[in-house]
Amino acid sequence: MSPLGSAYRPAGSLSVGQAFLLLWVVALALLPGQWSMPVTDRDEARYSQAATQMMETGDYVDIRFQDKPRYVKPAGIYWMQVASSQPFGGEDAPIGAFRIPSFFGILIISLGTALIGARIMGGTYGAIAGGIFGLCLLAGAEGRIAKTDAMLVAAGTLAQLALFNILVQPKGSPPRLFRTWPFLFWFASGLAVLIKGPIFTIFSVGTIIIYVLATRDWRALRRLRPLVGLVVFAVVGLTWAALITYQTDGEFLRESVGHALLGKVAEGDDAHGGPPGYHLIATLLMFWPGTIFLGLGVMAAVRRIKDPAVIFLLGWLVPGWIIFEAVATKLPHYVMPAYPALALLCALGIKDAVSGVRSGIANGVGLVLFALGTVALPILAYVGITDMDGDPFAPWTIAMAGTLVLTLIIGLWALRKPSLSGAATVALPVVLFYAVFAEAALPRLQVMWPSNSIWQVASRIQGCDDLRFATAGNREPSNVFYLGTDTILGDGAEAAALLRTNAACGVAIVDRREREAFDAALGGIPVRELAVVKGTNVSKGRALEMSVLVRADSPLRIGKGELRRL
Repeated sequence: MSPLGSAYRPAGSLSVGQAFLLLWVVALALLPGQWSMPVTDRDEARYSQAATQMMETGDYVDIRFQDKPRYVKPAGIYWMQVASSQPFGGEDAPIGAFRIPSFFGILIISLGTALIGARIMGGTYGAIAGGIFGLCLLAGAEGRIAKTDAMLVAAGTLAQLALFNILVQPKGSPPRLFRTWPFLFWFASGLAVLIKGPIFTIFSVGTIIIYVLATRDWRALRRLRPLVGLVVFAVVGLTWAALITYQTDGEFLRESVGHALLGKVAEGDDAHGGPPGYHLIATLLMFWPGTIFLGLGVMAAVRRIKDPAVIFLLGWLVPGWIIFEAVATKLPHYVMPAYPALALLCALGIKDAVSGVRSGIANGVGLVLFALGTVALPILAYVGITDMDGDPFAPWTIAMAGTLVLTLIIGLWALRKPSLSGAATVALPVVLFYAVFAEAALPRLQVMWPSNSIWQVASRIQGCDDLRFATAGNREPSNVFYLGTDTILGDGAEAAALLRTNAACGVAIVDRREREAFDAALGGIPVRELAVVKGTNVSKGRALEMSVLVRADSPLRIGKGELRRL
């Protein structure tokens, strides 16, 4: 009996116009907030600061945050951030420059998803699949944060695009495909390892195992060209790891494998534990608004369970998802590598519904999931803003709620009788939602960004060209990105020590909880208060009231100044 894969016939390809329209819509959704949203704690601040220090020191192998090694992730994303920041001032670039790799990462994932979808169901539905991923809430978040995950999934999606063309291979394919696609698969897989270790490899291996077992297409393993491919994979993915392991006498492996990988498997690392089913529940919000099509996607998968392309997508989606549900440490973005497969199944469900396949139950499931996510968003925003003593009825919050109401109305209309125009129309209010939320709402919620507020004050301090800062009671890494690599993140005594030893240029930013210890450690030295900054430490959920203090005999004063970084 011939393997299932031998009967596969490609449905079509993605046209230039379809690709352009897809990228334009996703870019419109991602651009708001890229340059206006302040630095987020803690991961983004650590990544962007470590990349800054690479430029300051000229050492692009050893990764450090201040004087501490940062070996939890490989160097790939830092190199990308160094490159993206060069046109904008290098080590003095604003945070938006460090977010550029993540922005393009989401565009690459959307395009790669569309290219796979075009092979399965034609260019139009491929573009819809790319749009479902590119507009989902998790993509909107990761595309605006300067860290690994968007570029990790971008490299992984390119690997899956190549793997699809290797595994789900029709008879009579030109021999050149058996050279080009394997090279892309192994190169992209190595790049994913260079960015974040073997995370996406889990999904690729799961895809291969499920596909080969289900289709009995054992020759697919030979089409991967594993001997030459493993060399490409090792050169791209492991060369830096070998260099840093040698340079640090094995410290990199102990930290990255022992803490960052195995520590998260055994127990909830960094207080991010969760029960099995966590990712399934989180998807109701993180995949929004694509949740409206989840019911259609599940029905399409069941209906076409023997289709080689669907076997490929289920192999991509299911094994890796199960593994991350079992891992003790859980964060919503851990299953983001599976979201393109989920988007492709949703697009396949839309195609079936448009073709007249009965979808009443699936529509009802999608409606419930979509409505839950749409209603949850303003509720969560209200609770969060209120908890930080912000104004939940500010004009921009009301506008944000309005875009969500519009999204819900159009979603209900689109689901009433599924059509191509209806599916595409859902994108319009979602793009508007991102514009209001990320460009107007978040940057104006100043209470969320105490480090940025401190910088607004610090950038206007005059009287010294070599300012030195110490924070007491607010140790968030965004302070270092804004105030400089040598900023002291400490307690009241450490902040006082800076003013005792640096009368002319020392500045202490002291939270009220540390003020007593700060005053005691000063030993009677008088100080002047330049400003008071209030905010919320979002990472800890704690209110802050910080005084910007200098010695009374210091020449420092507040002037007009200009912001150098945002």
